Amino acid sequence: MEFSNAYAIAPEFTSVTKTAFYSFATFYHEDGTVLQGAGSHSRSVIARALLKERVFCRLDLADAGARAAMRLAQPNFFLTFDRLGVDPFTQLFPITLLAEGTVRGTGGVRVAGDDCSTSVPGLYAAGDAATREPICGGFTGGGSHNAAWAMSSGTWAGVGAARHARSLGGRAASRTVRGAGGAGLRPTGTSPADTHREIVAAVQAEVLPYDKNYLRHGDRLRPALAALDGVWAEARRSLRADGADVIRARSAAAMVAHARWMYNAALARTETRGMHKREDFPSQDPAQHHRLLTGGLDEVWTAPEAPATVAVAS
Repeated sequence: MEFSNAYAIAPEFTSVTKTAFYSFATFYHEDGTVLQGAGSHSRSVIARALLKERVFCRLDLADAGARAAMRLAQPNFFLTFDRLGVDPFTQLFPITLLAEGTVRGTGGVRVAGDDCSTSVPGLYAAGDAATREPICGGFTGGGSHNAAWAMSSGTWAGVGAARHARSLGGRAASRTVRGAGGAGLRPTGTSPADTHREIVAAVQAEVLPYDKNYLRHGDRLRPALAALDGVWAEARRSLRADGADVIRARSAAAMVAHARWMYNAALARTETRGMHKREDFPSQDPAQHHRLLTGGLDEVWTAPEAPATVAVAS
């Protein structure tokens, strides 16, 4: 989960994150001077600048042929620009970095089998919800192998789930089931108080800032995690909703859980690798060339994944 802190470049006035086109961009400080070292693959420079000032951009490295090809390849990238009357190839526009979690990150639900099964019998994971570390390690993006993963994992998970359902025969419809959900459904307190909006805002305060989640340092991660532990305790005690807001309450609880797993794993990985960047551990450590597993709700744990054993015929 330490590799689920992806941030993508987007114009300040939209949520469209088509990062590939920014390889044709020049980035600028607020005063109009070039932001040296910034680029679509050098977002740390942009993040550090955004902590102090607005950053501007212009796709001025694209020639006429590239501009025409870009409009054909991803027309939705240009919709907002066209509506606002902004020419991104010739005019400066402000940009930001948007946190995308496991969407462009590689962390997610652990896949335990070739059919995308998990360690929970009958539960199958696919797409952005499932980890992609086995196919792309600690860094990924929005296309290429990720697009292939979305289609492939959906197929494999669907086949696996259908096979599991058939194996149950008629027992699936007659089983006694018991609700296990806690936070957002069954609070432990007698007087529910927190709303899903308050929980979401509290999570965002700890995971959106660049200097906490992107430019990581143990001195900032630890207090952020302590705050999130407190948010989880409050959610367990008081978060509940009715009607259509039930799913929003559960989503808010899931955000807290994800954030705690992410920061626990980030603190355990005392190195810089992939999209996980530790300013207090700026080098890659060959001894940490392994995956980290993390889980738990009230008590979160993190541990290295045991290496797979391969039988060799003698």
